[in-house]
Amino acid sequence: MLRICQRLLGFMLIIFLITQLPAMSYAEPPTDQPSDWWGIVVRDPAYEWNTNPAYPNAANQAFIDRMFDEIVAMGGHWVRFEFHGAWDGSNYGSFNLAQADYFISAAHSRGLKVLALLGTDILRGPQAGVQHFDGGTVSGSIPTSNPDRELSPCPPAPIGCGVNAYQKAWLERAISIADYYRGRIDAYEIFNEPNFYFALIGDTNGQQDEMNPYYLAQTITKLYRILRDPSRNDQTPLIVGGLHPLTSNESGRTDRGYLQALYQAAPFSNWANSHNGQYPIDGVAYHPYPAEMRRLISDNDFLPLVAPRLDSLIATMRSFDQTSQLWLTEIGTRGDPNNPSELQRQADFMRQFVATIYGRPEIANWFWFKYEDFPPASEAWGVVHINYDGNGAYDLNGTVSLYKPSFYAYRDLVDHFRQRVWIPQVLNNIN
Repeated sequence: MLRICQRLLGFMLIIFLITQLPAMSYAEPPTDQPSDWWGIVVRDPAYEWNTNPAYPNAANQAFIDRMFDEIVAMGGHWVRFEFHGAWDGSNYGSFNLAQADYFISAAHSRGLKVLALLGTDILRGPQAGVQHFDGGTVSGSIPTSNPDRELSPCPPAPIGCGVNAYQKAWLERAISIADYYRGRIDAYEIFNEPNFYFALIGDTNGQQDEMNPYYLAQTITKLYRILRDPSRNDQTPLIVGGLHPLTSNESGRTDRGYLQALYQAAPFSNWANSHNGQYPIDGVAYHPYPAEMRRLISDNDFLPLVAPRLDSLIATMRSFDQTSQLWLTEIGTRGDPNNPSELQRQADFMRQFVATIYGRPEIANWFWFKYEDFPPASEAWGVVHINYDGNGAYDLNGTVSLYKPSFYAYRDLVDHFRQRVWIPQVLNNIN
């Protein structure tokens, strides 16, 4: 009886204390992210061209179909791939426009959206090294003997003045791709990790690592103007390439500093000034890898640093641009298919990362890197493992030999994830 009385008194005390609290305002619980918030980076269709004798001189439909069926089973809604040129002895190489025809139709038939990367690899040849990208002139200080100087006379319309030979070749190739795939690609990512570009580091023996933000702004502005011109009226979103979290050794710029320099570059700022503050992009891509946000023991240890970094990057973006969102077009960690603890760590990383970004309205979508493990064996970034031979050729039909825990983690996140914590806000001063 005494215990019953004690419990009753305790309950009454709780009721009394609640009635003495100030009025409470309950913030609405965050709504679920839209279904097309979920994406994944996939095997590029150029790598599956003419690989299966059943589809000579064509895309390997069996591999692509199996890949997309697995992604649908996971709950993915966006797929990201990169276009690739080919070496043919010419300065900038050749390009197979049809390389993604089947890929895109197969994706759309399953309700998947397609993000296509237009990077430096659309050019392949002796003059296609990325170090040639920065050869133009802003102030006229580059000697006229520099083979990468600004072209004179100006290239004809629609490209026009101010570019060098590399930029001209890249724009011509990008325009031809956009014209060929008009209405079939859902968004383009323009360049990849331009602020810390590993291909540039390799091409220059470590002397350069950054694609100059002025030339990047100039190139993107020209592409945006050309595609949006009424003669084409191509409204496909253009997302400026995925910034890397590392600081440039060449310029000392952070990812935030690079984004600021991009917005402040004359081609961007001039466009915004004449278009009611609208910049010539439809979003900013970012790759929040464990790099400058350096892990201590494993990739998972860097995760608490992601939110503050995103905050500062978004603040930089918002100081110029009030409409663009962040597209997280790559994020992932390795998961050795032969190491159970590493497989579990990869899945845990995915869950923790999604919990970090889920409630952020500034993030348009995110893409796990990647669908499949790829050679060498150390590059086990995938959510599935597909057997490949010593030459890196995959099983012709894309048959999955291992579904990693991260595959099931992704599926469960899509099906069941909700914001984990909802805390009501107590307002002490009610007016």
